[in-house]
Amino acid sequence: MKAILLTGLFFLTAIHAAIPSELDAAETSALLRKLTDARAGKALTARFEEKKILPMMTEPIFEHGTIAFEPPGKFLRHTQDGNLAVSNGTTLWMYYPAFSQVEQYPLDKGGGPGALFSMLTQIFELKDVERQFRATATRTPDGYQLHLLPRSGSLRKMIGEVTLQLDRSLRLRSTTLVGSAGDRIETSYFDGKVVPAGSTDFEFAPTPGATVVKPLGR
Repeated sequence: MKAILLTGLFFLTAIHAAIPSELDAAETSALLRKLTDARAGKALTARFEEKKILPMMTEPIFEHGTIAFEPPGKFLRHTQDGNLAVSNGTTLWMYYPAFSQVEQYPLDKGGGPGALFSMLTQIFELKDVERQFRATATRTPDGYQLHLLPRSGSLRKMIGEVTLQLDRSLRLRSTTLVGSAGDRIETSYFDGKVVPAGSTDFEFAPTPGATVVKPLGR
């Protein structure tokens, strides 16, 4: 009987540990501070796999490739078909080799893809999250889930919500971004690692013959 009771207690404990539990406001703030400290000044690289669901498309779009990030605001995303999005912190370039075209966005103007990529770099850095978002956190069996709702009207025009999945070591496993227009981007990250600052080149020079367009003007 004692063995049966101990076995039952073990299974009840295991079941309880597997049930996600929401953190209170103080615990959420403490987790965010811990994440900020863990990310501070660190450059990161990873592989990614992504699924985009767009209202105007009947089928989802799948992409994979590599990303790199270095604070403050430097970001590089290279897909399997050669498309490139790279920001040096002041300018965002988006290169489409199939069309030999480059789009250039000054980040200080706001709006357009530049505003979205600036927001994504903030999420990767996990800095000032509570200033930009209303955050709730849940402890999961294998880590944490963060759910972010934008505070400002300008952010709400771009995104409806962001969900981040983190492992027990606070490494980013996946993000789900739901846009204000009903679009949804689900991204998983693999082989993430910290690299020395300056090891990735975040500058971009258009290839000879490529057309450069500036949708937001000079």
